[in-house]
Amino acid sequence: MDGPWSEGPKELLQHAVDHLSLDGDFDRRIAMISIDNAVELMIKTYLGLPKRKIKGDRPSRKELEDSSNSFPGLLDLIEKYAEEKLTGVSLDEIEWYHRIRNQLYHSGNGITVEAARVQTYLSLAKTLFQNLFESEIELSAESQIQQKLGIFLGKWGMFEKELMEKAHEMDLPDRRAPALFFYKGDRAAKELWQATRAFRNTAVHKLETLKAGDFNQPIKDIDTLMSYARSYT
Repeated sequence: MDGPWSEGPKELLQHAVDHLSLDGDFDRRIAMISIDNAVELMIKTYLGLPKRKIKGDRPSRKELEDSSNSFPGLLDLIEKYAEEKLTGVSLDEIEWYHRIRNQLYHSGNGITVEAARVQTYLSLAKTLFQNLFESEIELSAESQIQQKLGIFLGKWGMFEKELMEKAHEMDLPDRRAPALFFYKGDRAAKELWQATRAFRNTAVHKLETLKAGDFNQPIKDIDTLMSYARSYT
């Protein structure tokens, strides 16, 4: 899936990292705008790939044209035609960060954004990129907390995907990610899943309250949750 079509989003994300490392108000605004542009471009690019590259239904040319100038419309399209590519990614969260970007873009000077918000949007964008183009993305000069956040969200996405596949394999009536642990009545696994999910929400919405070292145990906990899930038959 990786190819020349993914270069544009990569360049925009690297541009964001370069500005984020400078840590000025202007640079954080530019980084946020660049990340948002990358998200929009990668969705448009993926939905417009040739049929020989993508299996399954694709949006019509008219659907793409009608949604080309509407960010929420693009989110609706990617959810409709590539929901399986959204593991570990919340479109509600992406739309929320897009609204912050709009405030920065249209309000001009005098408006700033916290580095934690930019870092979190960057990690969500990287996860979406890797899901859509099935390729790891490495960006230079990322901060330590940004690297740990990226690792955590990437592993969480893989865990959710595997958990849902396992629930489907076992033909559970509720195939959402947590269904397996609740179905099995495994108290230890359920409590660990709840705690790790709560940490994930903190990382996405309140990254400024965390340090890079805070991610070490939750990253290990995802591996433990994977082991729980794989042991069920």
